[in-house]
Amino acid sequence: MNRRALLTTVATGGAVALAGCSALGESCGPPTSTFDRPRDRWPASGYDPTNTSYAPAGPSSGETQWRTDREAGEGPRLNGWFSSPIVGDGAVYVAIRQFDGHDHDYPGYLVALDDETGELRWRVELPSLASGDPTLAGDSILVGDLGGTLHALSTAGERRWTQELNAAVRTPTVVGEHVYVLDASATVYGFTLDGEKCWEYSQSNVWDGLLGGNSFAANSAPAVDDSRVYVAVQANPDGDETAHVVAFDHEGDEEWRYRFPTGYRPPNTPTVVDGTVLVTGGDQIVALDAVTGEQEWRFVVGHRHTGAPATDGERVYVGAKNLYALDIGDGSEQWRVVNYGVNDSIGWAKSIPFMGRPAVTDDAIYLRAGAFDPSDGSRLWGDLAEETVLESDYTPRYYSWHSMAPLSVTADALYLSHQSQGVTKIA
Repeated sequence: MNRRALLTTVATGGAVALAGCSALGESCGPPTSTFDRPRDRWPASGYDPTNTSYAPAGPSSGETQWRTDREAGEGPRLNGWFSSPIVGDGAVYVAIRQFDGHDHDYPGYLVALDDETGELRWRVELPSLASGDPTLAGDSILVGDLGGTLHALSTAGERRWTQELNAAVRTPTVVGEHVYVLDASATVYGFTLDGEKCWEYSQSNVWDGLLGGNSFAANSAPAVDDSRVYVAVQANPDGDETAHVVAFDHEGDEEWRYRFPTGYRPPNTPTVVDGTVLVTGGDQIVALDAVTGEQEWRFVVGHRHTGAPATDGERVYVGAKNLYALDIGDGSEQWRVVNYGVNDSIGWAKSIPFMGRPAVTDDAIYLRAGAFDPSDGSRLWGDLAEETVLESDYTPRYYSWHSMAPLSVTADALYLSHQSQGVTKIA
């Protein structure tokens, strides 16, 4: 298996399942360009369109260079969670997100920080808090808000276009000249980078609304390869809480659908690599055949929540209470990083699960403020930043709503978000 062949074309096929309804416009078509795996950029929360979080290089050591907080720059205080940091062209971009599962009247912001100093370059106010991470596409940045608007801005902070969706907008995925995104109702959209809609697919149909059928929710980004668009959504979030993994062709037609039980949270962002789709939800990760949707293997982590998976094409890395490395072929555990936590003032150990998706290179697995050997899980450098992650009492109380301490890497730096405290650069 070629660890670098992460955008492998998969032959079209598999059973077609009909559900929901699709509204078609101009066809997006298959991707017209491949992802070039930059060393100096981290353009999306999952790094690439397939959400592998697998970059060509990362730092070999590091010390804190700068740190921001909610008072960054002039202007109102930044109320909300700090998103995953997105890096490119000398800047670090973060969105200020919904923070505890409830709607608030705070405005949202897209913020650009100087990569060298951490100082504020600009901030753009959104009508409401962001409801997903930003995505960098060339000289454009895409971000969605709780009010259902998908915003496109330039990397200089100039507004370009907006699109109104049916519900809060989740994290966009960009492939070539096309954008794929879910909203909170689990409707899937395809757009061009100019903001023209290609297609829209609703998980529910008119009979669901009239007869009280399935309802759906989503809080993830699509994974996109040369053949398909893969999404993970939740059916009946107030009922049986079942995850649906759905594959579409690039025309917006459903090809297959796989179901598995999950908890009260929607499943996480899926990953696709070398013909295998990886999805986490509740206490488990499942591996599916990308062509047919059939289960290849399943692994239970022993904790009620899991984070989104990362992979180098050889192993799968998934965080829960601990961080697990699994063989991508059969799901067998290879090693784990145990989360021991830290002692508090009365002698109890407390910790935050490793919910933030790690960043992966050939030489290291980056978790919080440190790096581990991908072959055996031994520590290479740095630490797990337990005190930093735990320093806000509010954050541990609500960690389950958002993964803690999401990070990004470039060839010479690691960028770590503490969602209620700010962004740190380690280099």
